[in-house]
Amino acid sequence: MKWEDKLSQWMGSQIEVHIEDQAGLDPVAPPKKITLEKIKMTDNNEYMQIYMNEHQFLAIPILGEDSTSLVTTDDGAVLCSSDAAAQLVYKVYFGV
Repeated sequence: MKWEDKLSQWMGSQIEVHIEDQAGLDPVAPPKKITLEKIKMTDNNEYMQIYMNEHQFLAIPILGEDSTSLVTTDDGAVLCSSDAAAQLVYKVYFGV
């Protein structure tokens, strides 16, 4: 899947990022709304970098179909990625 192509329609729009700690060690971070400036995959295609400005980005692991999914609706899309090793679940809501 070419992630940049799939998500390019939301460039410049607001997205909402949720990171859930499945281990329960850290308090739940509040959702963060950011403007999607750019999407870039790392050279090894293991992480999607979601840029909130020219220099700052959030790296979300892309670990295959068992751990990463994209569900689209008429209103938007939700990217969900589970990192079992780090016990984190990333959810990015597009079209919020």
